[in-house]
Amino acid sequence: MPTTSSQTSPRLSSAPSRGAIAAWLAIAVLLIALGFVGASSGETDRDILYDYAFAAGSVVIYGILVGVTLFIASRLGRPLETAGLKGFEWRWVGIAVGLIVLVLILAQGLEPLLHAGDRQGLEPEAWRPDRATAFALNALVASTVVPFAEELFFRGVGVRAFLPFGGAGAIAITALAFGLGHGLLVALPVLVPFGLALGWVRLRADSVWPGMLAHGFYNGSALLVVYFQLS
Repeated sequence: MPTTSSQTSPRLSSAPSRGAIAAWLAIAVLLIALGFVGASSGETDRDILYDYAFAAGSVVIYGILVGVTLFIASRLGRPLETAGLKGFEWRWVGIAVGLIVLVLILAQGLEPLLHAGDRQGLEPEAWRPDRATAFALNALVASTVVPFAEELFFRGVGVRAFLPFGGAGAIAITALAFGLGHGLLVALPVLVPFGLALGWVRLRADSVWPGMLAHGFYNGSALLVVYFQLS
C-alpha cells in the first residue's frame, strides 16, 4: 500500500463520463434523501450503539455502497485505480490527520452554537457495561467499514468522476454531497470542511487511503470521547 513514489497529484484528466457521473449523482441524491428522512423521523434510538444489529446492518448497507461504487468506477476505467485504491506516501496520512484535527477543533468550537452532536442523537445517555462488547463492535465498524465506504464513494470515485471539470469543482461538489448526506444542515459548517480537506488530500496524494485512515481516526476519536464521557 505505501509507496515512495514522488507523485503529488493525479494524472487522470480525460473526457467526463456522463454515465458514471449520472450514476454517482443518483446514489448521492439517494443517500442525501435517506439522510434527511432519517434525521427528520424523530425516532432515533439513543442506545443504538449498544445494538449488535446496528453494527451488522451497517456492514451490509456500506458493503452494498462499496459494491455500487466499484461498479461506477468500472465505467471510468480500471476500478481500483479509478477509486483511488493505490499506493501512497505516508506523509499524506499525517497531513490528512492534521487537517482532521483542525476540523475536530472547529467542531468543538461550533458545538455550543450548532448542537450538531445532539441532533444526531447517537450518543447514549448512560454507560452500560453489560453492552460494552456491542459498543466496541459498533465503534470498530464506525472507524473502519464506514470511512472505507464513504471515502471510496465520495472522495475516491466522486472526485475522479468530476475531475475533468476541474479539481476545485470536484472537491467542492463531493464535499457538499458528503455533508448533505448526513441529513443535518446544522452540521454542514463542520462536514463540508471535512470533505474539502479529505478531497484535497485525495487529489494531491492520488490515493484515497490517507483520507480513509484520517476519517477512521475522526470517527474513532469521536466514539472514544463518548466512552470517556459516559464511563
